[in-house]
Amino acid sequence: MKSFLKVRYLLLGKLLKDSASEEKTYFALTLIVGLSSALVGIALHSGVVFFKEIFKTNTTFTWESFLFGGIAILISGWLTTRKLPWTAGSGVPNVRIALAVFHGKISLKDTIGKFFTTLLSLGSGVSLGLEGPTVAIASGVGSFLGTYFSLSKKRVQALVAVGSASGIAAAFHTPISAVVFTLEEVVGDLNAKILGSIIISSVIAVITSQMITGTTEIFSQLHYQLIDNRELIFYLIIGLAASVLGPLWMNTVLKLRFFNRNYMNNHRLSFIFMAFICVGLLSQIHPGVIGSGTGTLENTLLSLILDPKILITLFVLKFLSTSICYSSGMSGGLFMPTLFMGATMGSFIGVVCANFFPEITSVSGAYALVGMGAFFAAVIRAPFTSILMVFELTRDYNIILPLMIANITSYAISSKFGNKSVYELISEQDGIHLPSHEDNEILESLNVEDAMITDVLSFSSTLTLAEAYKSLKGTTISGFPILNNGRLLGMLAKSNMSAAIGRKEGSKKLEHLCEKKVIKIYPDQSLLVAFHRLKRFQISRLPVVSRLDDKKVVGVITAQDIVKKFGYELNDTSKADQEFDELVLDENE
Repeated sequence: MKSFLKVRYLLLGKLLKDSASEEKTYFALTLIVGLSSALVGIALHSGVVFFKEIFKTNTTFTWESFLFGGIAILISGWLTTRKLPWTAGSGVPNVRIALAVFHGKISLKDTIGKFFTTLLSLGSGVSLGLEGPTVAIASGVGSFLGTYFSLSKKRVQALVAVGSASGIAAAFHTPISAVVFTLEEVVGDLNAKILGSIIISSVIAVITSQMITGTTEIFSQLHYQLIDNRELIFYLIIGLAASVLGPLWMNTVLKLRFFNRNYMNNHRLSFIFMAFICVGLLSQIHPGVIGSGTGTLENTLLSLILDPKILITLFVLKFLSTSICYSSGMSGGLFMPTLFMGATMGSFIGVVCANFFPEITSVSGAYALVGMGAFFAAVIRAPFTSILMVFELTRDYNIILPLMIANITSYAISSKFGNKSVYELISEQDGIHLPSHEDNEILESLNVEDAMITDVLSFSSTLTLAEAYKSLKGTTISGFPILNNGRLLGMLAKSNMSAAIGRKEGSKKLEHLCEKKVIKIYPDQSLLVAFHRLKRFQISRLPVVSRLDDKKVVGVITAQDIVKKFGYELNDTSKADQEFDELVLDENE
């Protein structure tokens, strides 16, 4: 017996030591991922600028632009369609798939491939951004490091989320919105336990990026003010416009992708090249269609573009070019193009309103800013991120109220057309169903009292084991509350009772046999909490106690009870336990 206990304590000590060692490794890797993400973001941005100058694709296309840019997009497209399918699109849906299906594992080959295909495709001048690819590459770096150092699945997944947040932070210099976007859109849980790591990596990414580049913001410092409260009606109009145009743009992308998948299945490289040609031709109308459009976007925010014809032209050109480019599957992101479309839409509405109501209308840049957030909320379906991102980009609190009005309107009304982001819709079109917020909401919306058993079989602590055991014939219940004067004293498993009977301990009282350290739950807590506790403590049932008196048993809940609540009937306890283990038990690797 002593040798057994010694071995047990040695194993426990090793486990704790390994756990502490992994915690230190994870923290160190969090810092490294934050630093690496900043370097990735800087390298991508500098590389794209360099290639645009070399290929002459940074302004209205010439024959040289078509030639050199065409070669670049063909190489990038060939790699994406023939060798590295993971590099297609923005990469954000692929990161979510990696988290949900592959425990966060992203191959190093795909990560490196994403970097080079993005450099070539965006260097060719196509109408996409580099923020999404930055997220994908930074997440891939986190996955590689976690896998290389043999961290557990949970830690690898956490490092993928850490990379995602630091990638956004490095691209936009907005650490707060990067954290919220990762929790809201990538992880899908605003209460995730990895919040601390995500914050640390985002801050490191922003600081590193600012120190190396010497810039602290993407756009110039912008300051707006609300002239008249009646002006809020115009911001409401922006929200209404975004709620219609956002879903319209998403449907356009989906229809073009459907055409590409079904009619260009063996010619996807041709479709990518056609998208590049379209951008080049559209650039003859206005060069703002090229790339992500950051420069034109800033001019819009600074109210330097006031001609409504130019604004509507820019919106239509970007709408068409981004739809064609993204639906082709080439490597490139949606963040900045989405903000561009929102800004030109909002600025157009602002200029029109100013012509009719000049006395109550502020500069059009304020409308562009609000349009950015509203369009982003309708397309990406991340309202908190859109509000925080615009606020961080401007550092201007005065814009918050108009921004919230437009965003809430856009988000709420666009939900009538569909409650899924463009990333989710594209994944579903490919036959991949990403986890949604509803997956957890079902369990969270139901409480323990909705599924618990109120007719509880319990025993008095003064009974002997033999007396209690006689009454168990025919029952399949595997554990029982032990009460002392009607109050919970402990829990006793049927298997332990059988073992004690085998040891001739039938004369012992139950109070000496029961486990007095009881894991309990309250009737108003969610079924998700119940599942978590059953899994964490490796127990088959939980006593449900009153909030007013945690010694008063009001029910018992098991995994089988939770499953039954959803309309399933399990035949016996052993099968319930087996299916429960298969469903919710995680491997401690």
